[in-house]
Amino acid sequence: MLSELNIYRNYSSDKNDIGAEFYTPLLSETTRFNRISGYFSSRALIYYSKGIEQLIKNNGYYRLIISSDISKEDYDLIKAGYQLKNKLSSKIKLNYEALLTSEKKDISNLAYLIEQGVVDIRIGFTHTGIFHSKFGIFSDSADNQVFFSGSLNETEAAFKYNFEDILVTRSWDDLEDKKMIRKKTIEFDNYWNGTNTDGMVFVKEINEILRLNLIKYSKGKIIMDDKLLNENALILYYKDGSLYVQNNYGRLSYNQENNRSLKKIKNKYLVNNTLWEFKKNLDYKEIEDVIEKFKKFGKRTEIEIFIADSVTDSIKNSKFEIEEIYKRGMLFKNHDASLRDLYKDFDFITSNEISRKLRDTQSWVSFYMAQMKRVANFSVPGAGKTAMVYGTFAYLSSSKVNKIDQLLVIGPKNSFLSWKDEFNAVFRDKRKMKVLDVHSDNFDEADFYKLSFAAYNLILINYESLSKYEKALKKIITSRTMVVFDEVHKVKGIDTMRAPIAIEIAQGAMYRYVLTGTPIPNSYKDIWNFLHILYKSEYKSFFGFSINNLSNPNTHEIKLINNKLNPFFWRVTKSDLDIPKPNGDNNLTYIANSKEQTVIDLLWRKYGKQPFKLYIRLIQAASNPELLKKNIDKSLFYGNEVQQSEDEELDTDYNSEMEDIPTFNRQELDIIASLKDSTKFKACIEKADELIQDNKTIIIWCIFVATIEKLKSRLESLGHKVAVIYGGTPVGEREKIIKDFQCGLYDVLVTNPHTLAESVSLHMIAHDALYLEYSFNLTHMLQSRNRIHRLGLKKGDYTSYYYFMLEGQQNRRNTIDWKIYNRLNEKRDIMVDTIENHELHPEFSVDEKDEIIDFMKEEE
Repeated sequence: MLSELNIYRNYSSDKNDIGAEFYTPLLSETTRFNRISGYFSSRALIYYSKGIEQLIKNNGYYRLIISSDISKEDYDLIKAGYQLKNKLSSKIKLNYEALLTSEKKDISNLAYLIEQGVVDIRIGFTHTGIFHSKFGIFSDSADNQVFFSGSLNETEAAFKYNFEDILVTRSWDDLEDKKMIRKKTIEFDNYWNGTNTDGMVFVKEINEILRLNLIKYSKGKIIMDDKLLNENALILYYKDGSLYVQNNYGRLSYNQENNRSLKKIKNKYLVNNTLWEFKKNLDYKEIEDVIEKFKKFGKRTEIEIFIADSVTDSIKNSKFEIEEIYKRGMLFKNHDASLRDLYKDFDFITSNEISRKLRDTQSWVSFYMAQMKRVANFSVPGAGKTAMVYGTFAYLSSSKVNKIDQLLVIGPKNSFLSWKDEFNAVFRDKRKMKVLDVHSDNFDEADFYKLSFAAYNLILINYESLSKYEKALKKIITSRTMVVFDEVHKVKGIDTMRAPIAIEIAQGAMYRYVLTGTPIPNSYKDIWNFLHILYKSEYKSFFGFSINNLSNPNTHEIKLINNKLNPFFWRVTKSDLDIPKPNGDNNLTYIANSKEQTVIDLLWRKYGKQPFKLYIRLIQAASNPELLKKNIDKSLFYGNEVQQSEDEELDTDYNSEMEDIPTFNRQELDIIASLKDSTKFKACIEKADELIQDNKTIIIWCIFVATIEKLKSRLESLGHKVAVIYGGTPVGEREKIIKDFQCGLYDVLVTNPHTLAESVSLHMIAHDALYLEYSFNLTHMLQSRNRIHRLGLKKGDYTSYYYFMLEGQQNRRNTIDWKIYNRLNEKRDIMVDTIENHELHPEFSVDEKDEIIDFMKEEE
């Protein structure tokens, strides 16, 4: 204990080795050492390193407040120590024995002592003059204390060269000495915690100084933004993406609640009108407005207002940054020669990190994504967006670049298998996949919040789980997490619960990307969500499109939208990648027989004034007449496991206007019952059997689950191995079926586009797709076609599509098969022209209500 040591009342450097005779023996008995020193040098620790070693053995703690007068070398050491400390898990308890026997036993290494939590440093600033206080307090486990003060600084010069003199007080000698030391301990704690009320000194944590743009480093001295030092003033400053107010009035009170400018600030920019809690992520125009109102407030109240450099710097940076990103994006799109050397470095690093080399076009897009940090990849389905992302990830997470630790993908469940397969295909033996898949069979939701997310390099979360895991995602996502929103159009509408969560959690990532082959499926309003995911803070000031602007833009506004967006997205087409063109469509048309024509006429009579119900019933009559006796509801699309539909995106093939409970009379039911199989259903079975007999693996696309099951039963009766997937198929089982199909364990896969039209690659095994049922939904049609027509097809590979169509008899009512097919081709041609021009336009995929109504008018 300290009380057992022989401690003198006075030490001077001309008579004593203060480090060896005073510091070392006292530190050997100390559990806490509090020190305020005007000057500091890390080399001072060398002169009492033995004492520090004993302090470590005591589980001791050294708190040091120093002035901003330190060398650049020491500043860098302190900075390095705190950066390393922040990487340590809070759950890791320091092993002092290991510390003392480690390779870093040189405990004069300041950065290492900070990293291990032995030394903690804060910096003191003064409004005028310099911070020059000097005293220290040693405390042991028995509450004995030793106080000293004098000329001694924590510098090498003080211990080795200077004449220094200190006076020592011991708490066990006298009650008044004990009270004085207690008072000095409280004084130190107040400085340390920033609760001192002297108005002269304020102390900042190193982490805060490192994190905030409040200081400059010049000539070996840290200089706090001098505006923060103004006395009797309110200072507006900026940190962590938010505004703050520093009140340098101290205890001086003021009551200006009714001031007009203050009211405007409170109502518009503060959280719950609370002084001075500003809303986060104000854009620079809003900050400029706050400044203007703040100045008016000060002028009318005669309160001094100062705007810190951190605020003006933030405004300048925001204006500069988004403009620079825009210009940089244009350089990339033009393949500017200035980027050539940078690209060579990217290609060299990436090529060493992955096993399957990217194609030149893909590599350039990966490079663009890595350098731009926040952009969209709108390459067409089948162009290899997943591989491009892994190219970016490989570069950013390489040991040479070291910007990213893990990849977090938020997407539809069907995409998870592709992300896992592509990881293994791209990296092979160069990286082992460590994946957290929230829909895998062995995932335990109860343990989710207990997981060590740092153990994974790939984390997969589906959109439907965003609200459930919102808190965890905010914890997972840091500046070292690369975040990807796959099939970002599934974030859906602006007013949905999903959109604000997706936007908010994205802001924690420095590198964030959105992917989709259909960026504007509905209208220009679809850009709102993905632009806020990428550029929430800059949206108002740079893009500035209101909801009204995006709802129905005129020609000029559409041009402006595309000009603004152009540098922030890349779109690779299939022609860019030399993917072999598919064969022309095989349109197989069959004329309705008499029973079928009778049913077609019946449906027109019964539903002629109900266009949406007639739309569904005519599709059913052409492919599977048995469905006419069933209700139209979600189970038609997903099966009896309707609860599974909550995890899917049920599109406009089904909506409330289409719901129907059939009311056929006995005679009408007998007519329908007489139609066991439609003509085109039988033709589809025959064509499927023919292709399978020719050793071809095929896919059949339908809309209704009952049709899927009926095809399965019929094809199995012919001896074929049939796989089926629809909304009610559990995710784990779904992935197994897909893997088995890709491995050739099935002859045919029967599915519907609601479930499997996105994110699944089937081109390795199947080159023939049969369409028995299809709708006006262009996105579904194109996505389903792209399952077998995508990057990876070899030269000479073919792709064939078969469309089965039932036509009404001459001069009689007709079905809608050809009408749907022709309209899909019209919309596809418009979209292809748009893609080739590298512009973004609505995809014409959800105007089905209007299309159906127009169709009815044409047919009346």
